[in-house]
Amino acid sequence: MTAAETDENGASPLGRALILLGDMWTLRIVMWVFNGKRRFQDLRNALAISDPVLSRRLSSLVDDGILTAREYQTNPPRREYVLTDAGLDLWQVLVAMWVWDRRWAGHLHRDAQTRLRHLDCGHLTRPVFGCGACGAIGVGARDVTGSVDDRLLLDSVQRRSRRSPTMTTPIDASGVLGDRWSTFLLSDAFTGTRRFNDFQENLGISPVTLTQRLHLFVEAGLMSREEVAGGKRQEYRLTSKALDFFDVTTTINGWAQRWLTQDGRSGLNLTHVPCESDLVPQFTCNACNAVLTRTNIRFEGPIAEL
Repeated sequence: MTAAETDENGASPLGRALILLGDMWTLRIVMWVFNGKRRFQDLRNALAISDPVLSRRLSSLVDDGILTAREYQTNPPRREYVLTDAGLDLWQVLVAMWVWDRRWAGHLHRDAQTRLRHLDCGHLTRPVFGCGACGAIGVGARDVTGSVDDRLLLDSVQRRSRRSPTMTTPIDASGVLGDRWSTFLLSDAFTGTRRFNDFQENLGISPVTLTQRLHLFVEAGLMSREEVAGGKRQEYRLTSKALDFFDVTTTINGWAQRWLTQDGRSGLNLTHVPCESDLVPQFTCNACNAVLTRTNIRFEGPIAEL
């Protein structure tokens, strides 16, 4: 299925985007290609990934319309991988993940020394998330109301993905996305779900799997477990760490709206409360307050130098 096609089972665009991107390697590969590593051997060396795994991921990214393969040598045949327009448009997702990892993944994270430069003003930047519809900056999950389309939940129970079987700690953004259930659990929590039974009913998830994920979310600092109603019930509330992941989910949602649907409806409907408009993801430079675009940013440091 290419990025522009419709799912014949009626599954939501966001659900398909989470499955398409929800793998520990997929967005890492996109990041390296974004920074100029286009050949198989360069990607293999940069990622420290096995040949069979890399080959499968590259083939899937080509099939999904994120990469295109281009032959640069005929004897023996050699190919390089180039981002399509849909692949290039993932730049906001890459920025959101970089921002979250810088804030929460710690100094030992593999990309901790990677920097982001805003080329227009020349400064290193820590992008600030906002709403492109009204120009507001510093927008977070508490500034937005949302609802989940039933089609989004269809993906979690009817489709198999290439995701890693479990999420482990310490956690980074790709680790959250790379787990089969975590992004669905977060998406549901962002819309206000807090109780075990409500998560189970909304997601169609088994009690054992849900118990494991909630425990891991608490252990990783993404949720807190609180007693309510005199200790007879428990609620799971998103922490600041999880609320900051809203930028990642929202940019993926925006990408799904642009590339996986014709009506702009992805399965997760978000409204920016102050302007009462659909939330349009936007990043601005914290040094000069100008809007960041794909062509006026550059990742620098280890990921750009290897």
